[in-house]
Amino acid sequence: MEPTDALLEQLRLLNAKPDTPISMFDIGIPLIGLGYTQEEILNALFYLESKKQIELLPGNRLRLI
Repeated sequence: MEPTDALLEQLRLLNAKPDTPISMFDIGIPLIGLGYTQEEILNALFYLESKKQIELLPGNRLRLI
């Protein structure tokens, strides 16, 4: 699975909602456990932000848009 798809799947598993910030640790740790690198996860985060699907927030958090 592509890192972007895995990240979105993790957000689904966490029942992420647009009004609720999610800690990146809640996403990153399971993805690292699945074998994704920090670089792959970071690139996926920046890609999803550029596509206006997520917003990166201060304090290592994000939210769905």
